[in-house]
Amino acid sequence: MKCYIKRLALALSLVILVALMSACGGGKNNNGAAGNGSTTPAKAEKKTYKWFVARGVDSPPAVTVKDIADEFSQTHPEFELVLEGTGDRPSYLQKLRTLIASNEMPAMFDTDPDAYASKLVEQGKLVDMKKLLQELGKYDEFCPVALQYQQFADGSMYTFPLEYGIEVFWYNIKMFKDLGLEPPKTFDEFMKVAEKLKQGEITPIAVDGKDKWPVLRYLAYKPFRMTGNDFIENVKQGKASFKDPAGMAGINFVRDLGIKGYFQQGFTATNYTAARDLFLGGKAGIYYMGSWETMNFANDKLSADMKDNIGFFRLPMMDGAKTADNDYFINSGIGVAFNQETFDDTMKEFVQFLLEKYPEANTKKGEFSPFMYSLDQTQGMPEIFYKIQEEIAKSGSVFAVPWDTRLDPATNELLGNELNALALGVHSPEEFAELMDQAIKENAPKYFK
Repeated sequence: MKCYIKRLALALSLVILVALMSACGGGKNNNGAAGNGSTTPAKAEKKTYKWFVARGVDSPPAVTVKDIADEFSQTHPEFELVLEGTGDRPSYLQKLRTLIASNEMPAMFDTDPDAYASKLVEQGKLVDMKKLLQELGKYDEFCPVALQYQQFADGSMYTFPLEYGIEVFWYNIKMFKDLGLEPPKTFDEFMKVAEKLKQGEITPIAVDGKDKWPVLRYLAYKPFRMTGNDFIENVKQGKASFKDPAGMAGINFVRDLGIKGYFQQGFTATNYTAARDLFLGGKAGIYYMGSWETMNFANDKLSADMKDNIGFFRLPMMDGAKTADNDYFINSGIGVAFNQETFDDTMKEFVQFLLEKYPEANTKKGEFSPFMYSLDQTQGMPEIFYKIQEEIAKSGSVFAVPWDTRLDPATNELLGNELNALALGVHSPEEFAELMDQAIKENAPKYFK
């Protein structure tokens, strides 16, 4: 009898133990439906990736990428892309460098192939985008110039483009006709047109002086015509001087435009939007900007006075030019870099998905694609879109590089700060050249060997 009671107690203990183990699920059925033996996978842990955006979170490229990211997350619920931006470009660059210095590098961020980015590459912080695009079979689907623009001088590439376009001088057709003017083909003609506009009590040129880089373009025009990109590539390392003929040609050009009053009054405090609106409002005759602005010049965005009243012309030529008239600033915009530390399999899958979807999605927003993708005349875009698309097709293979992507950060900052002063007549051309040569002498050795 005692033996039977012991066996009964042991059996009951085993039943209780099995029940407890079933309740715990044994680690295989944590979310299983009761009684049917089915299993439901555990909810994937959310991965949030931040893209620090320089071009504006509401810009067409950023909106397109976010839309594609949201579509990707439908099949990858663990993935979430959040966008963060800041005001003007100088503020963006300052904050980006602060984040990186604080070990808070975003998963994605916008950057040019400049000296600062080169340092990040040396530190192993960025994903090799040339290698990745080749691995994904997408490298040859981009326009060659779009990728060349993203490359460092040695041909390596750690960013990829979301934009592509040319930079032209937009002009008010009616103003030119009223004054008997033709789009200038040389710099001498350009200055005569500016003077004639001024005499007609019209602001000749609207320019964004606050963001600095638009004025810097004017400094680079003549050196590019005279030397291609040789001058900037040499001067950035101290192998050439701003006192050289190409440097002085650019310096004198900017100073003349400024002191002769060809830029609008208060241009140093005028931001990007205000400069564009000055032109679109019929208050200025000329506005230099890239083809990314094309859709803002379409008739449905314009006042009655400005409809069919916007044309464009190329960068002027000069005697002895080493570049052709269809060689000018062609770029694929600020590129996207990826943090090597956070670039996991999920992000790699997203990049593949993005590259599949992006060309059509972004072009249909009226943008010009860095991919070999275009829209035909049947697809309902404004006339000016097709005119620029045709001009892009005619553009040359030699393109001017923006100087702010080539100079070391300290010299670049000084140049941006002092260039407006040059245009205001604060510096003489010789003083400005000496100032820049000294800055390069002090700063370039830290970045260029």
